[in-house]
Amino acid sequence: MHIKVLGVFFLFSNLVLAQVDEAAYHEMVPKYILTLWENKGAANNAEFQIEELDELKSFLHELSKRKNHIASPKFLTKPTYNTMVGHYLALKLKWNSFNGPHVGLKRLKPSKVIGKALNNLPSKRELLAHYYLSISSDILNKQKPMDLRSLNIDFNALNLINDTEKAILFLCLMRHMGGQVRSYSLTRFPDNCFRAKTYVENMPLFNGKEFFQFELPKFEDFKIEVDKRYPKMSFKERYLPEFEQAKLGYKKCLSNEKG
Repeated sequence: MHIKVLGVFFLFSNLVLAQVDEAAYHEMVPKYILTLWENKGAANNAEFQIEELDELKSFLHELSKRKNHIASPKFLTKPTYNTMVGHYLALKLKWNSFNGPHVGLKRLKPSKVIGKALNNLPSKRELLAHYYLSISSDILNKQKPMDLRSLNIDFNALNLINDTEKAILFLCLMRHMGGQVRSYSLTRFPDNCFRAKTYVENMPLFNGKEFFQFELPKFEDFKIEVDKRYPKMSFKERYLPEFEQAKLGYKKCLSNEKG
């Protein structure tokens, strides 16, 4: 096992200086993720005790907890490039584990999955979106019932450098929170509106506002992998409707309540 991992490491080392959006990941990132995967969550080698991996380790550990604080400012703050790349590699390994005849994709060896991913790393915007989508999915799966009202997501305090990055965070959170609101608002309308209202009352605030009051900034579109079986698609076309439909559905519930 040690010889195999070492050999793969040399392969990754040859890729590490490749520039992606003028950024480079630390050479230990892919080796750490591969070791973590092949040892079922254990990667305590001395070589991994470096500062460049601390944030990635903390994020992956928090995601693994049944009860966690993944929606806290600590994890909503824009991560380092090392963390985004490490998370993406872990995500690709997870996707690969579900491959087989039923999806029409061959399951590859973990080392090959990582090698292919490193040869074709996404833009930093797509990497950031995948990071926030994992947080969004985790919130949906573990916040039952939703209980984040005490959280105010301040987009100016999360190291997000422009409106596009702020929109990425918001729309990724709306992917699941907004989807839940939309479902409650539109299914068996208006009988389920009370469920939508309860859910929204326990959602976080966004710059001090309810989600349907939040002013989404104009942002630049980019391509993102949504389904591994198909080509990448527009981020805006995929995730903006989740927000718009949730907003329209909830406002319909509010109007019905006033009527």
